[in-house]
Amino acid sequence: MAATVLGTAHLYGVEGTVSNTTVLKFDVKQSCANVASTEDENGKVIERRYDDITYDATITLRLRTSYTLPAIGSTLTYNSIVYEVVEHTKNTVNKGFRELSMTLKKSEGITYS
Repeated sequence: MAATVLGTAHLYGVEGTVSNTTVLKFDVKQSCANVASTEDENGKVIERRYDDITYDATITLRLRTSYTLPAIGSTLTYNSIVYEVVEHTKNTVNKGFRELSMTLKKSEGITYS
């Protein structure tokens, strides 16, 4: 039976996939790595410049049997966007599934191959 939605519709679930895993959670923060401002002779900020849009993300995966862990410094593509892998955090528990969290980064000025 299809889900029934009454009232305001919202987007549901996690978008995107990673091969041989199930994506449990994806968080991404967008900020500018290069922020500069200009002050006038009275010390008041009269101009602000934002440059080098940077994405800092965390992805949590439930691993399948044939998953290969990407090395730190390599790239991972999620939802058609290429990120650098910055950090790994493994989570294994008794009577539970193995999970892996990775910290990812994407900078506007870097071209990923």
